Amino acid sequence: MLLAHRLTIAATALTLLAGLASPARADDAQDEAFYHRASECAAAMQVDQYALVGRARAGDKTVRPALFDITRLGFAYVGEAYLKGLRDPRGGEMLKAASAEQKDWPADRHAAMVKQCRVEAQQIYDASGMWKLLVDNKANKRVDRFMSMPPLPASGASN
Repeated sequence: MLLAHRLTIAATALTLLAGLASPARADDAQDEAFYHRASECAAAMQVDQYALVGRARAGDKTVRPALFDITRLGFAYVGEAYLKGLRDPRGGEMLKAASAEQKDWPADRHAAMVKQCRVEAQQIYDASGMWKLLVDNKANKRVDRFMSMPPLPASGASN
């Protein structure tokens, strides 16, 4: 009986460890909805982020604060999705699908989406506690990389 009890405890412990070691699954409908929204928001904010990167590569160094802000908010949203269990390749596929869906949106629809997403992402960031340091650090590194990119080649159009 003692051996059977020990084996049961060992099996339970191994099951718990295996559950902790494997990535979380998105079985919960709330997590699924969050993943979908995070993908939509990341795709929308990425458009604005890349526009700022283009300006930086054209020599406008004044965009750094705005670029940091949108990068930070994007990382906050994506980071929360990661903490809830979303992993690649699925996360990347969801972002790609959201980007494709939004590709032909009119500017006013895009602006409204980004405005809403920024509010949501700021709330996530504000509630992230100690993770803020990690988000800020990652955003700063990404922005530094963006700001150090070489200028875009001059267009072939000439007068």
